[in-house]
Amino acid sequence: MIKIKPFVYYDERYPTNWVSDNVAKQMVKFLEEKGFEVVDATDLKKVMADYTTTKVHNEEVVIVFSRDIVPDVVLDNPTNPTVNSLIRRYLNAGHSIVWLGDIPLYYVGYNNGEKRNLPPNACQTVLGLNSNVLQVSYKVRLTFYGLMYDLPAWIGKRPHVGVIAGVDFIPLAISWHSNRRVYHGFIASYVRQLSGFIRIYDFEMQKPLGPEYLEAIYTITIMRNPIIYLMREVRKLNERLETKFNTIKHEVDSLVEHIKKICS
Repeated sequence: MIKIKPFVYYDERYPTNWVSDNVAKQMVKFLEEKGFEVVDATDLKKVMADYTTTKVHNEEVVIVFSRDIVPDVVLDNPTNPTVNSLIRRYLNAGHSIVWLGDIPLYYVGYNNGEKRNLPPNACQTVLGLNSNVLQVSYKVRLTFYGLMYDLPAWIGKRPHVGVIAGVDFIPLAISWHSNRRVYHGFIASYVRQLSGFIRIYDFEMQKPLGPEYLEAIYTITIMRNPIIYLMREVRKLNERLETKFNTIKHEVDSLVEHIKKICS
């Protein structure tokens, strides 16, 4: 059984794009209360480096990015990053990232608040993901795995077109464009199935997220096997139903006894 060690990245010195600072703080507060450790860019680099060089096979680090611009400190060359970047080496070591908002590696951020465009192929070069994305506004259709993780539906804005060979790719949320399936949410796995680079919520987050969106972030971070999550939810449902049944049975029994007394 793999133990999950969860972190959430937040650093107000660095820029964000589609995820507003208020929403980022909302996510951080929610996840911190769930036991996540908050890391800034300096700590992010340290965590990634520690778990890249130290092989802990029974532990998987998962980092939720509450800001949708990658900081320069985890790239080998902030102007033209390569597959040797720390962020990819961290993924290659069997760990995971949950990415929200705009296109991964569309920008690089600096600690003075500046953001710069990365080369168009940076997403493919560093992460092995298709850099070809669309500008759309479609309601996503959740796949089997998206439903298993209990993801809420959303209006997707920048899906990826196609899949790059060599990466184990599991779609979570899709739509159709000109008879082509495009990907708004997915898990790209480099070592372990259902781990790796996890992208969800490709939309602008200016207003606070509803509780179902926050819960889904938590679920997809800590649950490597969605069937286990589903079984837990079914167990909770059974317990609620049993409680309701026992309450109703008690009320009915009391009513029957009351009627017997009246009729006797």
